Amino acid sequence: MILYGGDYYPEQWKEAKDILQEDLSLMKKAHCNTVTLGVFAWSEL
Repeated sequence: MILYGGDYYPEQWKEAKDILQEDLSLMKKAHCNTVTLGVFAWSEL
């Protein structure tokens, strides 16, 4: 299997609650099967 995806930073969009669903839809359309998630979330933890 070939991995295809990119970086995703949901912590940068906390105020825009509806953007997650749109982003997921676009990732599905692009056939993404992997993402790097939470890279900048350490400050939140």
